[in-house]
Amino acid sequence: MIVYRALRILGRLALRWFYRDVEVVGIEQLPVRGPVLLASNHPNALVDALVIACTLRRPVTLTAKATLLENPITQALLRAVGVVPLRRVSDAVTRNGATGQSVATSIDPSRNDGAFAAVLDVLEGGGVVLLFPEGKSHSDPALAPLKTGLARIALMARAQRPIDSLPIIPIGLTFERKWEPRSRVVMSIGTPIVLERGTPNANEDATALTRDIDAALRSVTLNFPSQGDASEVLSLSALLAEMLDEFRPLHAPDPPLSETVRLAQRLGAIAERVPQADPWLARRIEQFRARLSAFDEVTRQYGISANDVQMSTDVGGGAWFVVREALIAAVAGPLALWGRVNHWLPLRLARSLALRRSRTPDDPATNTIVAALVLVLGFYAAQTALVTWSLGWMVGLAYAVSLPPSATWDFRYADRRRRASARVRTYLRFRREPPLQLRLLAELTWLRSEAAALNDAVDQIPCRAAQPPARVRTAYGET
Repeated sequence: MIVYRALRILGRLALRWFYRDVEVVGIEQLPVRGPVLLASNHPNALVDALVIACTLRRPVTLTAKATLLENPITQALLRAVGVVPLRRVSDAVTRNGATGQSVATSIDPSRNDGAFAAVLDVLEGGGVVLLFPEGKSHSDPALAPLKTGLARIALMARAQRPIDSLPIIPIGLTFERKWEPRSRVVMSIGTPIVLERGTPNANEDATALTRDIDAALRSVTLNFPSQGDASEVLSLSALLAEMLDEFRPLHAPDPPLSETVRLAQRLGAIAERVPQADPWLARRIEQFRARLSAFDEVTRQYGISANDVQMSTDVGGGAWFVVREALIAAVAGPLALWGRVNHWLPLRLARSLALRRSRTPDDPATNTIVAALVLVLGFYAAQTALVTWSLGWMVGLAYAVSLPPSATWDFRYADRRRRASARVRTYLRFRREPPLQLRLLAELTWLRSEAAALNDAVDQIPCRAAQPPARVRTAYGET
């Protein structure tokens, strides 16, 4: 447990450095005690487990593919934090294919009995277990077909262990740009599927329960037919989130990523109804899209954020902005500079090594975080030892304590400085060209009004025949 807590502290620090923000939606769905099975999508390799384990307050028992334990370093790390290895059929197929053996005769059906027993022990003890039912990390625009392993574990727990109630909680991870430093993540926690002892359930077999888990996961994830559709809808929803939001403070200049995800889900629902719309409504929607696209093109041309169109350009406000940012720079600038001086080299080396070793979009974040942890800790040890040897242990201790917060502030202050520079450029342009801001404000007002009207109009379109609802049980009561 000590090793787990230490690694979770390091993991939280690494996530804070790599991603600008990790938002959590629906945390009230997670019980504060009792057994829980977490079912998550798997878009970003080991980072997915890191985000969930470092964000939730309760300790999380992780599962991972057994091939990760073939590396001695990875094996020692994973075993230290209590990871349960699962042996996948696909790994056996790959290995046996290489040796020419018959897959049908070489795969042991009982290969995961020990792993399942370990998971059941954790659940019986009231613990939380995380599984990725897709069985693989991938960059596809939609969920992969789910494996039945999670459902089988849940049914075994109810049948073989004294567990009266077992919630299966869907978790949807959405990354803004999963490979890019200082991008954002949202973790959406959905309504649990609760298996209760002595209560009849429609999902009595693994296949039926897996279908229910699939439906629950789709409610908290974004799923598109193609990468092109995903890029188009996410770009549109991000623009709408900026456009519909009020003018935001500099320390939080972007609308929450969860709002972009919500709008993307809403756009998907609207797209299903548009073919049934009256011709006049279809023309209004097309006109709205054309004007929104033109608005986006103009703001991009001038390097203006859609949200910044609403900024005040009075002299007093501009003067206070300069004074405030100068004071912040005077106080926080030296700490940020201290962080940059002490971390620039190891972090640059980590990123360079990570990109060199990355082969898929799933690799850069994981490789960067792992390499950064190793290199930064190594640099910390060497620097602290040198300072202690030169100036004494008290100075060495103070030096070591100053390092992590200085790096954190360097990242955050760099984000603020970039955003402040963009706002200064926009302010000066609007001061030089007042008609440009007036024209953009008028267009923004129309787009907001028309978006609300179209949203209401689309809701009046009769739905197609609804699909049978997923058999999702009543949510676990405690928050």
